[in-house]
Amino acid sequence: MVQTDENPFEGKDPIFKAKQPLKKDSFDPDTIFHRDEEINHYVNSLQDVVVGHDPNNVFVYGPTGVGKTAVTKWVRDKLLEKASEQDVPLKIVGPVNCRNYKSSYRLVSRLVNEFREPGDKLPKSGYSTDTVFEFLYEEIESVGGNVLIILDEIDNIPPDARNDFLYDLPRAEASENAAIDQARIGLIGISNDLKFVDSLEPKVKSTLGEREIKFGPYDANELRDILGYYADLSFHNDVLSTEVVPLAAAFTAQERGDVRQGLKILEKAGEYARMDGSTVVTEDYTRRATESIETDEILDCFKNDLTRQQALTYIATTLAIIEPEHDARTKRIYSLYSSIAEAADSKVRSERKIYEFLDQLSMQGFVRSEDRNLGRGGGRRFVYQVTDDPVDIINAVVKSDYSGALPNNVWNILKHHKEDESTSFEAPDPDDKKQQQIWQFT
Repeated sequence: MVQTDENPFEGKDPIFKAKQPLKKDSFDPDTIFHRDEEINHYVNSLQDVVVGHDPNNVFVYGPTGVGKTAVTKWVRDKLLEKASEQDVPLKIVGPVNCRNYKSSYRLVSRLVNEFREPGDKLPKSGYSTDTVFEFLYEEIESVGGNVLIILDEIDNIPPDARNDFLYDLPRAEASENAAIDQARIGLIGISNDLKFVDSLEPKVKSTLGEREIKFGPYDANELRDILGYYADLSFHNDVLSTEVVPLAAAFTAQERGDVRQGLKILEKAGEYARMDGSTVVTEDYTRRATESIETDEILDCFKNDLTRQQALTYIATTLAIIEPEHDARTKRIYSLYSSIAEAADSKVRSERKIYEFLDQLSMQGFVRSEDRNLGRGGGRRFVYQVTDDPVDIINAVVKSDYSGALPNNVWNILKHHKEDESTSFEAPDPDDKKQQQIWQFT
């Protein structure tokens, strides 16, 4: 029973000294671990700028959470510092995260506004994309000297803008359509997609890949150093038991070597300890955190990475996978997608669009497809799988804005899937037409 005249909030945090270091994207560390070789490649690629040569284009790639953006920011700051010492004119824009801009107009406008004063910003609409590009060239020319533009998550650039950014923009000073005489442009692209460059046109690939720097995943020992550094900044002294950081590092290394994941585990373990009123974060709390982290990451993808239609297709694919006696074929996925979209009060798109959404989910790493040959007369078909555990996906959907899209008997079907009983499962009454559809949307 809660006494309403009592305040349940605590005045002090017995676990966390500072939480910001655990929010890696908003915290710039004083120390960069285990990236000496990558930094040397970076410095060599950009050395031309401070000695008076034209800037190179640089493509930085590797999985998420392996230090690409942090190293880029550090190199950027050191480059600006040295250029100032050498009296070399240099303007650096970014990193600008391309994920936040769903159209070429919005992305180019953001770049234009990086050059402009607060009272002279471009509106969110009102000009053609070509005109906005002209504004960008004008701003670059007015600055003169060397201009470096850093685009983070460059694989999220809208398809209609990719050639403009990755080919035309770095070569704008040589183009008859862009009046640039006094400026020299360099482009730094950062991507989580290791195959992104391979998907580009040859001429674009050649331009973007003038200098390539690959960041590999961290191993367990490297993660132990990194997570230990952040833990010292974030937790009070003597709060973490000795097993916590090594366990978080080992789990993270087994998954994908992603520092962000390790930091989330530490934060979650600390929160579990705080909720229990404990003054020590133990191995048990850390193991609880590792068990919940997958669901939280998928939930984050629902919020930040997937459009509504992509999310509904992803959910439909998951249901098709756990559904008894069905393969996750495109036609079956589309049938489930139609029911889910109606349940979620969303527009039902065409079956052809589902092919597009599945391709997009595949490129983003959420699903993968297998081309099955059904033998003579059977033809071929694509069967889909999700790359995460369906249990984690369903748990994430329940916590998301798409919870209303789930059928109300999903837990019953999921239970049979988890117990590997799906091949013997039957609807309550297969002869009843109203019950022939396994999934129940009400």
